[in-house]
Order: sequence, then C-alpha cells, then structure tokens
Amino acid sequence: MSDGMDRFIGVVAWLVGVAAVVLTVFFLALPAAPVAAHTALEASSPKAGGKIGVAPAQLVLKFTEPIMNTGSRVEVQDPDGRTYQAGPARIAGDQLTQSLAPLGPAGQYQVRIRVVAADGHPLITGMRFTLTKPGPAAGGAKADDRPIALAPVYSTSGSVNNAPTWAPWLGGAFAVVLMSGAVLFGRRATRGLD
Repeated sequence: MSDGMDRFIGVVAWLVGVAAVVLTVFFLALPAAPVAAHTALEASSPKAGGKIGVAPAQLVLKFTEPIMNTGSRVEVQDPDGRTYQAGPARIAGDQLTQSLAPLGPAGQYQVRIRVVAADGHPLITGMRFTLTKPGPAAGGAKADDRPIALAPVYSTSGSVNNAPTWAPWLGGAFAVVLMSGAVLFGRRATRGLD
C-alpha cells in the first residue's frame, strides 16, 4: 500500500473511533425518557393482591393513560378455573369496568387483562385478589354492587418507564466492542507508518 492510502485508512479509523465515542457519550448521557404513550395498570378495585370478604359485582381498573375500546379483554378466574366475567368491558378514558357474574368459592381469583393504549400498543398484565368467604354462586352473601375506592397498584412517581434494566448495559457493551474494533483497525492500518 502507498503512504497516502495508509494515511487515509488511518484517518478513517480515527474518525470511526471518534464517532463511536461521541455516540456512546450521547446515548449514555441521554436520560431515559419515560414511555409516555404506553400505559400500565395504576389502580384497581378490588385491590390487587388484596383480600375481600364480600364478592364484588364488578371489577374496576384504572390505567396510567387512556385506553382504546377495541382489543380489550378481561378474564376473572376462580381457584377451580371457572370464569366470571359478564359481558364486554366498559371503557371510559383511562378506566375499565368489567361486570362480574356471581363469584363462586372462596380462594384466590386470577384476573387476566389485555388492553390497548391510545397509541395502539397492547398491554397484557394481570392481578390477583382473594375472596375470603364464598360468593353468591357458592351459597355466600349477595354480591356488593356499591362503588369501592380504587387502590393503587404501585406508587406513581410521575412517569412509567417499562424499559428493561439491562438495556444500558447492552448499549455500553456495544460501545466497548465498537471502540475496541476501531482502535484495533486503526493500529493495524497505521502499522509501519512511523
């Protein structure tokens, strides 16, 4: 190779290294922006993980963002696998209300939830609550149809960020590999120029 070509390859390798450093600093210094358009379960009635003595007549779920009327599905399942949702869910803004058939035996009820955020992204989540006394379908007390206050599912600190915790580590590893490759390429391309 000629000296001009070697020098050109050395300059290109140096530019690739500088670009790698600049991109790495940019992406690592960029604050993790909250996923503002995505939604998460914010509150529920009955309370997620809670224990109740009287079966509810409905399940109410509040989300962090508005949800769409299409694509939503709620399934409430008793300890024996029977389901108790009655009719389609009603949605108003960020709140979903699912009427329930009279609940059965005491025990843990699993709620499977699928909603679609206003931006079109689906959310598939779930929760559980425990019925401590049999419901109306198992000879227990009549279902409680009074509105119950929503209980927070988690503490909201102003934003929801459901980005995986390993993402910055993956980005850092990629940057290290890219910079190492640039340095090795630059050293190989400029070998013998001294």
